[in-house]
Amino acid sequence: MLLSELLGVTVVDTDGRKLGRVHDVLLVQDGPMTNQGLAQLRLHAIAVGKRSFGTQLGYAQGTVQGPWLLRRVLGRDPEVIPWDAVVHHDPDRIVVDSRTSVEDGA
Repeated sequence: MLLSELLGVTVVDTDGRKLGRVHDVLLVQDGPMTNQGLAQLRLHAIAVGKRSFGTQLGYAQGTVQGPWLLRRVLGRDPEVIPWDAVVHHDPDRIVVDSRTSVEDGA
């Protein structure tokens, strides 16, 4: 799977609620070892929201807290949804388990 196949795809939960679009992904390096001695990357989660600007500035990980004015302008953080919550995905839509999806960016 390529990153370009996920970015911009609409995300809905199993109850039909539209959560937004994929703006970023979170990868972890804990896969099988390669010949170079490095662990392969694994898709851990997707950052989903109505706007992408805050995600592009690093607000998806929750580590960026300021400046306060920028945070106020950007609104709420994107939802970070674990990849194992995805029940179906195709080029046009990703469906996540409604029991796992985060309520309105909380």
